[in-house]
Amino acid sequence: MSNRILVIGFEAEGERIDRADFGGETALDGYAWVVADPAAAHSLWLELASAPPADPAERTAMAERAFRAVQRRRREATELLRRGGSLVCFLRPVGQTLRLSRPDEHGTRSTVLHAYSWLPEEPSLSHLVIVTGVSGEIRPADEAHPAWRLIQSQGTRVCPVACATTAQMPSHWHPIATDAAGRLLAFEVRAGQGRVVFLPPLGAEDPRERGTLLEEFLVPRSGAPEPAAELAWLSGVQLPGQAELGARVAELAEQIEALEREFIAVRRRHARLGRINTLLLACTPGDLASPAAAVLQLLGFRVETVDASSLLVACEEGSALVVLAAAEDAVPSDAYWELIHRLDDGPTKASKGIIVANGFCTLPPDERGAVFPDLLQRGALHREVCLVPTTELHRAAAALLAGREQDAALLSKLRKALLETTGPCVLSEHLSAEGGPP
Repeated sequence: MSNRILVIGFEAEGERIDRADFGGETALDGYAWVVADPAAAHSLWLELASAPPADPAERTAMAERAFRAVQRRRREATELLRRGGSLVCFLRPVGQTLRLSRPDEHGTRSTVLHAYSWLPEEPSLSHLVIVTGVSGEIRPADEAHPAWRLIQSQGTRVCPVACATTAQMPSHWHPIATDAAGRLLAFEVRAGQGRVVFLPPLGAEDPRERGTLLEEFLVPRSGAPEPAAELAWLSGVQLPGQAELGARVAELAEQIEALEREFIAVRRRHARLGRINTLLLACTPGDLASPAAAVLQLLGFRVETVDASSLLVACEEGSALVVLAAAEDAVPSDAYWELIHRLDDGPTKASKGIIVANGFCTLPPDERGAVFPDLLQRGALHREVCLVPTTELHRAAAALLAGREQDAALLSKLRKALLETTGPCVLSEHLSAEGGPP
């Protein structure tokens, strides 16, 4: 097991921290410590629950993928505890659920997926009842527990949003903190050779501060006693090579720390490039959301996810609502009407609308036809909507990543093009005008 911390479903940064998504491939049982935010588990079935595709076969395939991902995470969490690892789970409301009907040897079985379906196979956890809302202040039940010290160190920034109740608390559940009504806000459950610790969500917003809090909680610095004063004559009786090796150890330690910092930076950048490069592969709006957001952030926009098929972007030049679309041919007008509905009725109000579309998604970029049909283009002119094919976003990202990522004037020009263009937006024209690749 890796002597590092894996955070899953939320952002945290640190020298000993790795990050993964609930649907990702990184295995939980490869780590000694895993910290998970169950609110992000909904991402596995959010699109299916909110806007399921019309094709029954596609709905079934999406449901099966969500079910397999949840089951895989549960097996990994169970193995993590068997090996003696620690799993930290933030207490969140159960949130949106998904009911599945799956055939088995006994007929058809109904399964409900929820934010905690992936928890390990520990019998008492099946009786866990999560209640939204908290009664009064946070009260310690075990002030000596490291988890209580983590809560206390954040002061008033810790705001519990859910608590746990059971008809009768199992004897191996260890309370750490409660609300005024005595309901559990933090507790530890021993399972196998490991443990599951439930905590309120971290109060820190900054990913680096979150990482520091988790590192200090899970991997505290050794409290070794101060070394005794070295006797004056001791340096004269060192063994052959001892002084040289001591100097070399210190030198290598500095190099390892530098390499680890470089590794973290390179891995983060590589992950971003990999995410951006899926822009041209997206077959659904949900697949398009992450790479589109990454490119828009590269352009200097602040990006907020509204739902599975739309983003809200803002910068000093303005703001806009972005609706995402993907199709195997030209993009249908559904994306346009969805954007108009959102612009007119909310819930998110914005003055500018942008459609980012990956049309002809199965074809190479240079073989794709007109992504936006004439009817959609006429509607865009009527409502001053900007139409952006993913091929244009991909070209802009490639040009910036080739050495122009810090060109503030070019970034501003590209943002203005998206915010001011009515109809099809050709970002590559601006790149050519600036001396970049066409």
